[in-house]
Amino acid sequence: MMQEISAYWDRQSVIWREEKQDAWSQPVTQQWLTYFKELLPRLKGNRVLEAGTASGYFANILALAGYEVTAADISANMIAEAKAVSAALNVRVDYHVMDAQQLDFPEHHFDLVFTRLMTWTIPDVNTFYGECFKVLKPGGLLLNFDGDFGACQFSQEGHEKYPADIMEQANRIKSRLDISKYQRPAKDIAVLQAAGFVQVSAGEREDQVQQQPEGTSDLFELKGYKPLH
Repeated sequence: MMQEISAYWDRQSVIWREEKQDAWSQPVTQQWLTYFKELLPRLKGNRVLEAGTASGYFANILALAGYEVTAADISANMIAEAKAVSAALNVRVDYHVMDAQQLDFPEHHFDLVFTRLMTWTIPDVNTFYGECFKVLKPGGLLLNFDGDFGACQFSQEGHEKYPADIMEQANRIKSRLDISKYQRPAKDIAVLQAAGFVQVSAGEREDQVQQQPEGTSDLFELKGYKPLH
């Protein structure tokens, strides 16, 4: 199934980069930059892993915000696009083609693991969250923005630039994933707590975090910390 998921993201890589390129001139990019700058002093250090970086939009924002950034994605095409974006911006990011369910990094290595719109499309979130726990330093933060998409059907409307059947493919993949059977983020909270995370919360939506108009985003902000001891 991972080959199918990888191919799904490979097909979108060029368009994904183009859409995120447009975002660099929009206020949302500055809002994210401010968000990550304000988060940094509350962490133990500045070493971050972005899991599911796609075309590198957030990886580059994190680097500009002062983080030492490692970014991974299962799609080789996405990583190629991300490297091109970083080169154009003259920003340093350490990119890897990697399955987020098998994070090939040392234990206790990162101060922050960040991911956005990735866990809805992963076969085993239990394993992923366990891998995040492993690579985080004691006191490190897992930060996940995602949505409760299990019961919904993605539509091609608004995605006209994408391949004609891409939303059908997304729905097929989603219907086979275990996480789609559960209400989120309640399921995620339970899994994170079982994995050993503490201070787990999902109290705000993305638009609240970004101080955007209500309804701009319905993604939840999920947080969990690795205990200090």
